[in-house]
Amino acid sequence: MTRAASGAGDGVSEGGGVGLDVYVGSLTRYYVESSADVVERIARHRGIAVSDGQDAEEVIRAAVVGWRDGLSRWLGDRLAGPLEWDESAPAPCFTDKPGWDGYGGALLLAAHDEHPELPPPAQVSADWPDDPAYQAASARGAGSRYAQLLTPELWLPCRFAFTVRTQDICGEEVELGSSLALLEQLQLLAARYRLNGQPPEPAADGHSLPAAAASGLAVLLRLAERSVTFRVPMKLDF
Repeated sequence: MTRAASGAGDGVSEGGGVGLDVYVGSLTRYYVESSADVVERIARHRGIAVSDGQDAEEVIRAAVVGWRDGLSRWLGDRLAGPLEWDESAPAPCFTDKPGWDGYGGALLLAAHDEHPELPPPAQVSADWPDDPAYQAASARGAGSRYAQLLTPELWLPCRFAFTVRTQDICGEEVELGSSLALLEQLQLLAARYRLNGQPPEPAADGHSLPAAAASGLAVLLRLAERSVTFRVPMKLDF
């Protein structure tokens, strides 16, 4: 995937690890600041005619709005109303880095809260997606209370309770969720994680499951709150 746009507003960068960012902002800005061929790819996929001298931002915003309208029609009665969020040029944007350890730690924490009968790993390793609890909790139809965290890569600041597999504006497969529902599930996980009232002690290397999960959960909570507050999407960027 492409480099996320650097943050307007207070684009923070705390969080452990490298290689995974989370972007919060308009999709127009995300794609405008992506690779040089993205306008051509988006226009081709969306069937948009691009005239000489046409501004890239205009092309991408039109594609995003068209994609959003099509998504609203496709989801139809599953939505309380049409999908709406801020795609204007002044829309704020933020980035942060949970890193793969922090992100994976938060997902493992959720998965093992769902499956306490399975022993959690002591550390977050590169093969955390193979963890049995994660595999069980994220399986299609599992009905996890943390479904908005476990599988989506893109969250829209709109109210719906499901996740859905679809295509993004470039035609790439993406699991889509709601940042409003995500925020509620992250808050639930954080509350259950701190049942004893004490945050975990950070490990020296940051790779222990408690330390990585605490770091990743803090970043995801902060960005989900901004997605909801400023009515802009939230997207994994790697």
